[in-house]
Amino acid sequence: MIAALSLSTPALVLLTALFVALLVHPYAGRIGWRYLRSKKRRTVSVITAVAVGGVALGVAALLAVLSITSGFQDEFRNKVLGVNAHVLVLKYGLDFEEYRMVIERAREMPEVAGAAPFLINEMMLAKGDRIAGILVKGVDPELMPTVLDLPHHLIRGGLDGMRVAGAAPPTTPDSLMDSVDDDWDWLEEIADDEAGVPPLIRERPAPVDTGDFESPDELPEVDVPSPEEAERALAERGTPELPDDDLLDDFLEEDLLSIEEAGDEGITPTEDLPGIVVGITLAENLGLELGDRVSVISPLAGLDTSFTGRSSAPRSREYRVIGVFSAGFQEYDTRLVYVDLYEAQRFFEHGDSVTGVEIRLHDLEQAPTVSRRLERVLGGGPYHTMDWQELNHNLFTALEIQKIMLSLVIATIIFVAAFNVIATLIMIVLEKKREIAILKAMGAKSFGVLLIFVVQGLLIGLLGTGIGLLLGGGVCLYLEAYQFPLDPHVYLIDHLPVRTSAIEFVMTISTAIVICIIATLIPSWWAARLLPADGVRHE
Repeated sequence: MIAALSLSTPALVLLTALFVALLVHPYAGRIGWRYLRSKKRRTVSVITAVAVGGVALGVAALLAVLSITSGFQDEFRNKVLGVNAHVLVLKYGLDFEEYRMVIERAREMPEVAGAAPFLINEMMLAKGDRIAGILVKGVDPELMPTVLDLPHHLIRGGLDGMRVAGAAPPTTPDSLMDSVDDDWDWLEEIADDEAGVPPLIRERPAPVDTGDFESPDELPEVDVPSPEEAERALAERGTPELPDDDLLDDFLEEDLLSIEEAGDEGITPTEDLPGIVVGITLAENLGLELGDRVSVISPLAGLDTSFTGRSSAPRSREYRVIGVFSAGFQEYDTRLVYVDLYEAQRFFEHGDSVTGVEIRLHDLEQAPTVSRRLERVLGGGPYHTMDWQELNHNLFTALEIQKIMLSLVIATIIFVAAFNVIATLIMIVLEKKREIAILKAMGAKSFGVLLIFVVQGLLIGLLGTGIGLLLGGGVCLYLEAYQFPLDPHVYLIDHLPVRTSAIEFVMTISTAIVICIIATLIPSWWAARLLPADGVRHE
């Protein structure tokens, strides 16, 4: 309401001054209204109708453009905030293990409505021979509803079953030597006295302390067996004899029988798998239904090799589809999926670490202030915060610039209508020169004559503005009810958004009235300066 009053201040000032002037010169209003309805010359009436129509068209177009651009801003904001929080707390590096402390600090602030950790990474989702690139977001099923609007966006299924019974956060390895020991354990498991790796490499190497040596030349020499010694050791061990073909066939038949008897006992039942929530467009592309078994694949996991020469296959984890959401934002509905935070931590091999903490506020507009204050509370350093406006700065800045430029372009229609007002008043002045001369000869002041034509311009502006409001409001209501479809691949949303507000109505009315009043000043001033002799000179 305050913003609406501030926008309408120029129009209110002009209208108030005009009303006071009419109280001093009451005849100006009656004469101005009679002059506007001139019946002697139809040309003046037609031009007046054109001026009114121009103002109405400009007001209707401006109101429709403001409502549509505001609708885009609100729609994008709602879609972004539907799957994102108001404030994010992030940390430089990959060791954000103290996220519980950050959540407690955030909850101590009175503006905070909820806080929850999250973990996000790029993966692939597969069902049968269909596969798609996705963003896997690990969330806490208990804390997430206090931060995100995901439960309200679900169109099928729910969140029950996202976290399996007994799930717990994984432990983080203490050091790199844990993974080295795991590799040597693997070597020792496959080595025995009869077969396996040669004894030459079965002994675990002792660590070498290099702290007392100043250069590589001072390091002690390590005895490395020559190729001949390795070949001689293999020859002494001998080559194990393979069973004959009949015995080998018996072994294979026994293995096949054991596999058939086992059946699917080694496969986890679908109902025992952790749950996954997918977007509606992704579900349509992959043909997913509730209860389907899908695989999340980490394609980059197989690109690295350990120092033992083993290559790890791409990691995959099976999930059960428990819900389908529709955020109305093509980018999210196509790529984003939600899983349990503990499962994501274990699958991504991050240990008990997260990407960041999401925070929801009671008042959305306080996000920048709370973000800066929370960063100071955490002490800065490795922590940095981002509010929703900063996170999507480019998107909302582009929308705001687009709104301003479109409003300026459409407002030129009202300026064109203002020139019609000027032309109308000039023709009325030329037609009424004798009447103006008589009025001035009877004692009318120049200011009173000026008011006569200002009233005519104001009436044109008010009539055109009223018609434009009805026309523009009707167009907005129709577009809002019809929901004109859009291509979501281009516009990211599936229908034309429209949002009408009192501020935009007041701004449109004020703009039209101010322009029309200013347009009357030139012809009105010219009429007020006419002398009585000039009006009757050619009579």
